[in-house]
Amino acid sequence: MSGKNFDKDMMEEFIKFVEADPVSTKVSTNNSIHKMVEKSLNPAIWMVFAKFFSIETAAGFATLLVCPQFNISFGSHNALFHSLHSTLSPFLFFIVCGIFFVLLGAALAGLILSRDEIRAVKKTKYIYYAVYSLTAYIIFVTLGAEVFLMSAIAWILGAIAGNFIGFEAITRIRMVRT
Repeated sequence: MSGKNFDKDMMEEFIKFVEADPVSTKVSTNNSIHKMVEKSLNPAIWMVFAKFFSIETAAGFATLLVCPQFNISFGSHNALFHSLHSTLSPFLFFIVCGIFFVLLGAALAGLILSRDEIRAVKKTKYIYYAVYSLTAYIIFVTLGAEVFLMSAIAWILGAIAGNFIGFEAITRIRMVRT
């Protein structure tokens, strides 16, 4: 079917729809539809953050496959990370580590979450970024990471920056493209 015929058919169907006699629906049907739309447009924030957290956590564990932090990476020596460690100051290195650990998950969350979920996240995103970063840090310490106060602060700042960079970049691109 050509584009012109399709457009013409769609227009004719729309005109028939507009000119048709109104159909009354049951009050219960209207209420059900309103509740469904409201729930869709206003998702529960705890569910959205649970989804965001799950995506970031899965991606974070995937980054450990290339990061030498806990010796679970593929290979025993990663030249890039060792070169960064020897070139950068320790504070800056831990900021880069925090960004690296969180960036992929934040970007994936920006791709996976629905528009309404993104809108819900944006209302309290800075609190979420800080809480996720602190939670990830606590998990690292629990798993046996040796950290000092300054490296912990740097890593958490990097993780917050990674959330901001990854999530904001992807969601802005998504909003522009649609």
